Amino acid sequence: MVPAASKSDSRRLTLPDDEVRALQRRLRRVEGQIRAIQRMLDERADCHAVVQQMSAARGALDRSMVQLMVGSMAECMRDPRGAVDEREMRRLGERFAKLL
Repeated sequence: MVPAASKSDSRRLTLPDDEVRALQRRLRRVEGQIRAIQRMLDERADCHAVVQQMSAARGALDRSMVQLMVGSMAECMRDPRGAVDEREMRRLGERFAKLL
C-alpha cells in the first residue's frame, strides 16, 4: 500500500539509488571513525591524535553533505529532457566544499 501524498512529498529526497548507496557508504565510514574516536577516548589516547581523528570525521561528514547537496540539485536542475550540465555540477560541488 502506497501512503497518501502530503505537502512535504515535494521535498522528499529524489536521488537515484546509486547515489543514495554512495552516501550510505560514506556515512558508514564516518560512523566507524566516530566509534574509533570513542575508543581513543576510552583508552585516554593522545589529545592531538583524538583531535586529528575528530577533524577527519568532520571533514568526511562535510563531504557527505556536499555530495547530498550536489546530487539533490542535479535532480532539481534537470531540464524537461532530463539533461544536466555535469561540469557545472562538479564546479558547484567544489564551491560548496570550499564554503564548509
